[in-house]
Amino acid sequence: MYNDQPCDACDYFDPVLRGKQGKLTETSWGWCAKKSVYPYKEGPGQKFPVGVMRVASADELAKPVIVQVNQVMSHCKDYKSRKTKQSKASLLQLLKNT
Repeated sequence: MYNDQPCDACDYFDPVLRGKQGKLTETSWGWCAKKSVYPYKEGPGQKFPVGVMRVASADELAKPVIVQVNQVMSHCKDYKSRKTKQSKASLLQLLKNT
């Protein structure tokens, strides 16, 4: 299989945010939510994508697979065209307001 699409066009691209609550911006990199193993539980202000793999205990380290926004992984078999969805920054803002 050959993929010619950038990682940020994939449904599994989980952008990393920087800044302070209320003024978060997306960086030029993110986690591949399909290939990464996330921490045991979310930290303050974090919201993991639905259905991600997590380590078995708080003592284990996460295993991120980091990708760049415009990076094309030609060998990626997991690419899934991104559905229209809100940015992570806007989702975190919604969490703050609830």
